[in-house]
Amino acid sequence: MNAQNARPTVTLTVENRVATVTLARPARRNSFDLDMLACFEDVLHRLGRADGVEVVLLTGEGPAFCAGTDLDELAKLDPATTLRVQHRTADLVERWHRLEQTTVTAFNGPAIGSGAVLGLASDLRIAAATTFFAFPEVSFGIPLTWSGMAILADLAGADRAKRWVMLGDRLDREELLRHDLVMSVVPADGLAGAAARLVDRLLADPPLGRAMTKRAARLAGPRFEAVAADPYLGALGVALRPGGAYPKGGR
Repeated sequence: MNAQNARPTVTLTVENRVATVTLARPARRNSFDLDMLACFEDVLHRLGRADGVEVVLLTGEGPAFCAGTDLDELAKLDPATTLRVQHRTADLVERWHRLEQTTVTAFNGPAIGSGAVLGLASDLRIAAATTFFAFPEVSFGIPLTWSGMAILADLAGADRAKRWVMLGDRLDREELLRHDLVMSVVPADGLAGAAARLVDRLLADPPLGRAMTKRAARLAGPRFEAVAADPYLGALGVALRPGGAYPKGGR
């Protein structure tokens, strides 16, 4: 937790076999700085030890789900620190993807770059009507990180994923549904209710079948092994060097 803040930037609440993880940095559109990254890593550690939790729901506070990495902070990091952060964020997405519990993302608003990647790493996904995805990294001269290309290619096909990222396409409701990036889109004021109903459907069945299905699906479509060995991460220390021209906010 940032010493200047009274509450963490990622919160975890547990009730009735359900853990709710909330990205709670709304003033920065829930973009990840180093403090928020550490908070999420701590939440993942706690979830790994949370006996009795069967479903984990991920959402954001405020009008945005997550604007990815806080580029204002990133621009101040030295190359070596930047590279370490990129490895940590890739590991964070992998750990989220590999949680034993069933994971659900409720996109409460726009999800940009690596923010979309994190939400897409969940087992099931729904979205508010205000949600769109965008992948603007290439326009900054950097690649989509957080294992993003692996996840997008797994979900929508490598060629389509490449086009989305290279062109920085904005994906609105129709495309999110057409390509099964989310299973449903609901009015913003109905998102909490839709998420609760989905969680109730999951909890109606014993957890073992879901856990084994999740494992089988992971083995059928491995995402992260090749990405972890990809040397392109080594170039990020140069591409993301301090003093670069970054837009305001996060991506």
